[in-house]
Amino acid sequence: MKTLQIIQIIAQISAAVALFITLGINYRQLRTMAEQVAAMRRSTDAQQILSLLSFIESDEVRAARTVVYTTLHRKHFSEWSESELQAASRMCASFATAGAIIRSGIVPVNPLLEGLEPSLRRCFQILEPFLREMQKPENGGPQYWIGFDWLHSQLDRPKAVGRSRSREGNRK
Repeated sequence: MKTLQIIQIIAQISAAVALFITLGINYRQLRTMAEQVAAMRRSTDAQQILSLLSFIESDEVRAARTVVYTTLHRKHFSEWSESELQAASRMCASFATAGAIIRSGIVPVNPLLEGLEPSLRRCFQILEPFLREMQKPENGGPQYWIGFDWLHSQLDRPKAVGRSRSREGNRK
């Protein structure tokens, strides 16, 4: 072989080795970036969950929930006072808002339902007749506070596995 051919072979082998090293480095960088994206997604989920829980646990909503638990469960909604109707409306609207946010996929459903389940079940049990009245066509219509209905319906669904799969399932 000539010297020129040997130099070309060495150059090609060197280029091939450099290419494989570069591909290996790029692969490791992609894996690291994927891990960083997953960590950011978990962090964002946590922040969004805390924000929604903060909304649900605000002073006004807690006061309304207290009225629902201590007073409204004892009488029919047609006998509720104006302040009791406002408390019931605040609870329905709060759960409807939470349901709409969760259903949109912004916040994962399972962690929130674990914390809200007892309150959600109890409030829905007490407020359902009022909710149905408000959903009559002559009042707010069938879409009125529909997020509350949807959120309550999620309590009896099997827990979804995986973040993106559960979000896709929540949009149905």
